Amino acid sequence: MIIKSHFIIICREAFLQAGNNNLNLIGIFTQINANKLPLTYPHFAVVVNFDIDTAGDHMLRTVIVDPSGTQVARTELPVRTNVGNWQVIANFEQLRFTMPGAYTFKLTLDETALGERVLEVKPVVSRAHQKTAIA
Repeated sequence: MIIKSHFIIICREAFLQAGNNNLNLIGIFTQINANKLPLTYPHFAVVVNFDIDTAGDHMLRTVIVDPSGTQVARTELPVRTNVGNWQVIANFEQLRFTMPGAYTFKLTLDETALGERVLEVKPVVSRAHQKTAIA
């Protein structure tokens, strides 16, 4: 089985258009600004686009690792493919981010790595904690 991954995107919403299966991505992002941690993020989608040379039933796995290297989530999504280009949308609900830093989304199809995408969680510094520079 030969797989060529084209992209992995994190966005607020993703869907395939009825009739032509065009991919629609809304609100693509690579970072979340958190007023306080832990933060439970209500909803987002991870989209992967790849070519495959083998038809059949597969398992798309997503492993999410926090900045300390600890696995915080793992999903398995059954995927049935034909030969050609595929786009898979994995929706996430109520994912909890406990610390600032880079969260890595690692995607595999069966045992073949499709790639990784990093989502940065950044704390928002309130103005009360900022110091004004005087020149």
